[in-house]
Amino acid sequence: MRKKITAFALSLLSALLLLTPALQTASASQPKEDYIAANHTKSNGKPYYLMVNRAQSTVTVYGLDDSGYYTVPVKAMICSTGRKGHATPTGTFSIGGRWSWVHMVDDSYGQYCTQIKGNILFHSVCYTKKDPSTLMTEEYNGLGAPASLGCVRLQTIDAKWIYENCAQGTKVTVYDGASPGPLGKPERLVSYISDDQANGWDPTDPRKNNPWHAILAANGEGAAPSIPVPEQVSYAQVCQALYKLSGETGLTHSSEFVTWATRHRLLDDMAESDFYPSAAITRQDLITMIYRYETLYLRHAVRGSASLTRFADGTAMQSYAVPAMRWAVGNKLIQGTTENTLHPTSYASHMQLTTILERYGKL
Repeated sequence: MRKKITAFALSLLSALLLLTPALQTASASQPKEDYIAANHTKSNGKPYYLMVNRAQSTVTVYGLDDSGYYTVPVKAMICSTGRKGHATPTGTFSIGGRWSWVHMVDDSYGQYCTQIKGNILFHSVCYTKKDPSTLMTEEYNGLGAPASLGCVRLQTIDAKWIYENCAQGTKVTVYDGASPGPLGKPERLVSYISDDQANGWDPTDPRKNNPWHAILAANGEGAAPSIPVPEQVSYAQVCQALYKLSGETGLTHSSEFVTWATRHRLLDDMAESDFYPSAAITRQDLITMIYRYETLYLRHAVRGSASLTRFADGTAMQSYAVPAMRWAVGNKLIQGTTENTLHPTSYASHMQLTTILERYGKL
């Protein structure tokens, strides 16, 4: 069974890359931000730091560099912050709760809502009902300038990315700056939705029944951004990979793979209040799931564990992940991103999943 892993892993990578959005990268010629709190902040155990520039209506996401500071521009988003009399508060906050839909104070609805502070949220452009086909088109057309009652409005695909990828405790700084940031200020996917074009949908909503996919493809613009693909792999996709690896058959849906993994205790301690199967998986949780597949599902004895004392970020690991990471390091399934860092809380990429499964197949 193990010898089939390499071929499976490679085919899995190809399939998964069709499902998810490529991260934007900074160009050396792009200007530096005039104020980036993230660049002076060491990792708090979360992969990302969010900078909301009210003056430029832009959100920039920063990831960790090899020294453990949030200096790497990952993604930029056009946004709308609070309009006059309802300014979005400045300062640094920590992400709290999240909800798939929230009924707003003006009787509209936002989806993919992530709490910044109190009732100040990241969320999609508003809808008249709890229904993705009831977009308030004029509010979408207003993205890129102050327009909200204090929340940070985003295109649906961006609100969904934060909802799924920025865990509780992720830092958010709201400020006013003269430059939009190293990735610039993105445009709306559709620059203006006319009355004739209005169909009730956000053009970026990745749901299959979004009519904008066909419209954009027909115009030679490609489908809305369900086609651009993120490099991260989700918990559900790892559940699927391990299910396929097991040789069991009969399951076909993502929710079934997650249920299977839960039944075999592969997700113990991970499936808490802020757990989402579609969220990107961290390196420590990916290793933990494979370790539990090895020890709980296959019931193999643990061999080759190694010390983690040389890794400076070992203390950032969850306690449940430590035995798994010792096993993975000892068996050379995972290596430090530098000589003394493992970045256990960084998100795992498709390529990392493929590489780790290949190495696992050779044990």
